[in-house]
Amino acid sequence: MLDKIQTKISQLQAGKKLILGAGIKSDDMIKVVELCESLQSEGEIKIVNKHLNPKIDNQPDTILIEKV
Repeated sequence: MLDKIQTKISQLQAGKKLILGAGIKSDDMIKVVELCESLQSEGEIKIVNKHLNPKIDNQPDTILIEKV
């Protein structure tokens, strides 16, 4: 699953945004956020917004990223 998401991110054009979260289980979403944070530290993307779900211990359920 992370491979598919990383492929989607790498195929984005600069300045385009992508929302991740639909259809991703909460356990997997933690891994997705870690991946996005890693890509952000490398300068590949920018995390625009993380929506935290108060029903699940404030874990992110969606994340908006922008390709740099």
